[in-house]
Amino acid sequence: MGDFFVGLIIVLGVLAVLAIMAVVGAQMALNRHNRVVSGTRSAAPSSWLASPRPEAQLHRRLRAAGRRLELLAASESLVEVVGRLRSELVEVDTHLVTVSRRPASSRRQDRRELTKQVSEIEDLVRRVEERERSQAGSLNDLSDRLDMLEAADEELRGLGPG
Repeated sequence: MGDFFVGLIIVLGVLAVLAIMAVVGAQMALNRHNRVVSGTRSAAPSSWLASPRPEAQLHRRLRAAGRRLELLAASESLVEVVGRLRSELVEVDTHLVTVSRRPASSRRQDRRELTKQVSEIEDLVRRVEERERSQAGSLNDLSDRLDMLEAADEELRGLGPG
């Protein structure tokens, strides 16, 4: 009977450790998902992932802008701009968290300014995306290049073995 209780305690202990690991892992995943720039921690609470508060909505807009920047394969001419935008995202997000901790009456003016900053960042990200797209060339250009490569391959095959 004593062995049974020892075994039960061991099994319960293992289950408790696994449960704690799952909770910690889930919290870490939420924190990673809540970052405005990957690799840089955010002070924003994880509740902002779904909160209707204006500060949380601004944070989510910053997060979305950061994700859009990460999807870019920035050309050399845009690397500095993208880096500066990433820094600006983190800076505005940090200020947003600070403002959210103030009393409601003193938050209003700062929130208006932060809303303008978030809109400016979103506009800059859009402009960087457009610039990157224009530098990448159009689909017609890619189609023309592929047509030329295929024609060259046909020509080489027509010459026969080397």
